[in-house]
Amino acid sequence: MTSHPIGRRAALTLGGVALAAPALAQTGGYPNRPIRMVIPFPPGGGSDILGRLLAQRLGDALGQPVVPENRSGAGGNIGTDVVAKAAPDGYTLVTVFNTIVVNQFVFRSMPFDLRRDLAPVARVALAPTVIAGGPKLSARNLAEVVEITRRQPGTLNHGTPGLGTITHVSAELMDSMSGGKLTHVHYRGTGPAVTAAVSGEVELVSAPWSAVEGLVRGGQLRALGSLSARSSPLMPGVPTVAEAANLPGYAVDNWGAVLAPAGTPAPILARLQDALRQAIDTPEGRQALAARGIESDYGDAAVLARTMEEDTRRWEPVLRAANIQVE
Repeated sequence: MTSHPIGRRAALTLGGVALAAPALAQTGGYPNRPIRMVIPFPPGGGSDILGRLLAQRLGDALGQPVVPENRSGAGGNIGTDVVAKAAPDGYTLVTVFNTIVVNQFVFRSMPFDLRRDLAPVARVALAPTVIAGGPKLSARNLAEVVEITRRQPGTLNHGTPGLGTITHVSAELMDSMSGGKLTHVHYRGTGPAVTAAVSGEVELVSAPWSAVEGLVRGGQLRALGSLSARSSPLMPGVPTVAEAANLPGYAVDNWGAVLAPAGTPAPILARLQDALRQAIDTPEGRQALAARGIESDYGDAAVLARTMEEDTRRWEPVLRAANIQVE
């Protein structure tokens, strides 16, 4: 006997409802109230730009408001600690960049344990990051910058969003590989560091493309090199640092992710993971990120956990040798 096409569709639909019901029951109707998205850096930087976009699009996917909240300080540790100590119920999340991995090797004391106190939800983005020159920089390109740092160590000032942040250690890595020396001037976040470069307070700044794109296009800053292993399609014509400074093997990929408190129930983590995929791993999501100078780079919790472990193994020997210490 041949079943009717409409009957088959109805059966499939009912089957889907039957399968979905236990999952919904496991989450206890989650979410049924607003979610807090902690952004552990000040407004204006790449973390803030990504966090606010994620909050908007994740809220659309979940059907509940996701409210961004800036809690800055200590290289992102203060805001991240708020989440590490929050109730593990899915209503408090944090947007982080790979600075969170670096922090455990540069801060003398950490208020949380990255592996023990936080749960990976998903990797969400790559933030193309650039070293840029301000109006007081006489060098025309990064090769000339490196030459100055070798001949006159410490005479060029480089702005960072904080001691031990990924853009700080990426510049330290450039110093180490080139044999030169920049003077690193630390600010409270990317926004203030970029402002310092535009005003001429420092000659150089390293920052996510999302934070400097308009300034580069407007001529206030000059993009000298991309920190990543490959040139970004979002920064056409900008060479990698490896190419521009003749430093083969130099590469620092600046990934962004979402974490939750450890102990958050697996069904809730799965719900968040699926909602983040809906938010950014679509043509519309990729376009929304690209419009802000960020590349969509979705990976589930297992991918994020592996990324964090790989970065831990990579940065620990480099940072122990550099002996960067933050109180």
